[in-house]
Amino acid sequence: MTTPILETNRILLRPLNTSDAEAVFNNWAADIDATKYMRFNTHQSIADTVKWLSFEEANIASGDSYVWGFVHKETSALFGSGGLLYSKERGMFEPGYIIMEKYRNQGLVTEAAKAIIDFAVKELGQTKLFAIHAKENPASGKVMEKTGFVYQRDGKYSSFDGKRIFESREYIFTPTTE
Repeated sequence: MTTPILETNRILLRPLNTSDAEAVFNNWAADIDATKYMRFNTHQSIADTVKWLSFEEANIASGDSYVWGFVHKETSALFGSGGLLYSKERGMFEPGYIIMEKYRNQGLVTEAAKAIIDFAVKELGQTKLFAIHAKENPASGKVMEKTGFVYQRDGKYSSFDGKRIFESREYIFTPTTE
């Protein structure tokens, strides 16, 4: 399934493309604080961002990865991104998210995460999701708990290049039947 456009009260979640490179780079991908606990490394140049966005564009219909840019409806600012990545190791999708500092502590990540989880359950038919956050980043864990994830155990995860290891907390989401 191709990554669709999603919408919440305050956010338009839309697929990213290479024309977003400057905003993505300037707003969060090159921000050391924003990327501190991410699996990807802080982007060193806009070329890093273009490379990532080109990859996402090429894989928009892969079915293994869904990535959205978060656009604030009131300001029209592209303030973050998030999505779902299928983990073959765990046999389920894992949501993730990142936003620029100016938009933190406003409930926006929770709002976006709820839309992404709703998509995973209703459109992809997922019956279980996995999430993980660095212990040093408890704010991410609060988002997970607010969206219905339940703590399972402590663990570790590494950056994609394997150079950074994070002590973590692992969560599982199981949709409730209404």
